[in-house]
Amino acid sequence: MAPISTRTLEVTIISGEDLSADSRNPATTTDMYVVVRTESVKCWSTKMAEQVAESRTSLWNEKLMVEMPCHAKSITLEVKSKTAKGAVRSIGLARIAIWEALPKQEACSESEVLSYRLRNWEGRRSGVINFSVKPVNKEQEEKGTMVSSCDLKLRDNCGTVIGIPVCWIHPRIVSV
Repeated sequence: MAPISTRTLEVTIISGEDLSADSRNPATTTDMYVVVRTESVKCWSTKMAEQVAESRTSLWNEKLMVEMPCHAKSITLEVKSKTAKGAVRSIGLARIAIWEALPKQEACSESEVLSYRLRNWEGRRSGVINFSVKPVNKEQEEKGTMVSSCDLKLRDNCGTVIGIPVCWIHPRIVSV
């Protein structure tokens, strides 16, 4: 069986804002980290977050070289936290269509900062994550250890999608 074709992305996890497990328990920012997945078994994670003085902002400022399968259509960012007893709990996650996350111009070397709302497993808001995604060009890939065998083509979508994903609709949750 042939290996799966992949493409390398540079994902920079910048910060998180107002992160909380639920409305009663704000998360302690020193024990939080981000896990990045791209529709594969592999995942990448950041170091523990740094606390911004007198703020509910968590800082990571960490670049991850993420290997994305060519068939992947989305990237998932999940913020996790370690409790005082050492258990790991999910704060929230955001699933982003890959064509939304990548720069719109192929010649663009600058990646834009994106902000996405995190939702917990019940669909409730649990904060915001700020990040950027940039494809690694062929010259950088050949110098590194991961070599791509697929081309990442962006669709020419200029339309706006309006609506709520079906999986997040819950009769007892009121959106604010």
